[in-house]
Amino acid sequence: MPDNFPPWQTVYWRPPLRYFRKWSNEGVYDLIVSKLREAQRKGLGKEQTPSAAIIDSQSVKNTSFSTKEVGVDGGKGIKGRKRHILTDTLGNLLAVKVHPANIHDSKSAQLVLAKMIENSVEFPRLKKIFADKGYRGHLFNWVKKHLKCQLEIVKTYSKLANNGKMMVSPKRWVVERSFAWVNHYRRLSKDFERLTDNSESFVKIAFIKLFIKKLKT
Repeated sequence: MPDNFPPWQTVYWRPPLRYFRKWSNEGVYDLIVSKLREAQRKGLGKEQTPSAAIIDSQSVKNTSFSTKEVGVDGGKGIKGRKRHILTDTLGNLLAVKVHPANIHDSKSAQLVLAKMIENSVEFPRLKKIFADKGYRGHLFNWVKKHLKCQLEIVKTYSKLANNGKMMVSPKRWVVERSFAWVNHYRRLSKDFERLTDNSESFVKIAFIKLFIKKLKT
């Protein structure tokens, strides 16, 4: 902070930042996401909690402001962070974790799946988690032990029988669409945040807006 500014605590507590940080720390955004997701599923005639989920990550570039917890995704050649999300089969957010891009999916998956353990009461029906081949390895046993459900590896692409063309697998397509939704928000076009906790909160806020839009239609 510049020398002529008051203490950073005073500056940071001004509206609307006071509510952003307070709600992030107290889990208010998680609660809102959960309630809106349940309402949206109920409106479609589905159970309020899902029996299946899909996991995937998205590597995004960082900026000059977000210089902490940054790495290089060697596979995609992107320096920045990964947004690791878990969705239901409708593409609705279940959990999110933001971390350096250099951590492989098979290891960093536990970071976002740990969120499921924290919220285990919310997902009593969860039986299966779909993932791509990047999640193969010891994660199978970890999911079975800690989440009491099954990890299933699905092909990224499946072949159509009628014309032989390749298309994205239906299960994979759902989570890819969720990332596409997030990309429409300017604040999420890159990772602008100094703290990964703030990055996660903005992903949740994006889905809150999406939920509200769906419930209005």
